[in-house]
Amino acid sequence: MRPRSIYNTLRDLEAATAHRSIVPRFITGSKIPFRGRNYRLTVRRHDGPHVEIAFQNGFLVDLPTWVREHDFDLIVASEIKMWLKRRVRRDVAEFAATYRAVQGLRPRILRVAEMKNGWGACGPSGAVLINWHLVFAPKRVLQYVVAHELAHLKHRGHGARFWTYLTEIFPDYGGPKAWLEANGGNLSSDFLSFECAP
Repeated sequence: MRPRSIYNTLRDLEAATAHRSIVPRFITGSKIPFRGRNYRLTVRRHDGPHVEIAFQNGFLVDLPTWVREHDFDLIVASEIKMWLKRRVRRDVAEFAATYRAVQGLRPRILRVAEMKNGWGACGPSGAVLINWHLVFAPKRVLQYVVAHELAHLKHRGHGARFWTYLTEIFPDYGGPKAWLEANGGNLSSDFLSFECAP
């Protein structure tokens, strides 16, 4: 009996895995990171025309009956990502409004976006950018980054005057700063991105 070639073995393996059903990741019981914790996901079916998503001690996604089971992961992931981005934009706007009212800090532009490097930036023209992945950190960490970037509207560098001013507007920044330094590498939306099964 001739031994099977590696080519034949690989071809058989590919054929077997191609027909294997894909295990969905976004199903009831899955965990979704939000504000420094993992929350339970519940996925239900409903007769309405639109996908609906709510949060109350966990994520609840109602999928219309017209959504095919094959598309569950893609649609649930997409809806959760949009919800998280809306939430972090709202939080950033609220924090910035507080600093504008109390400290008179008014960025020319305030945007929440995907950043490849860093958690925030304050440009020379006064445009402030905040990394949306901070939605996965505790809320206090997000507030620290907003305060940090807004403080740059008064003091551009990271000299003593900057840190003194930051202490005035966000006195306990040390804890959130340390949390971000220790855990920032784990804040990612990669779990929401995947290739769809054919």
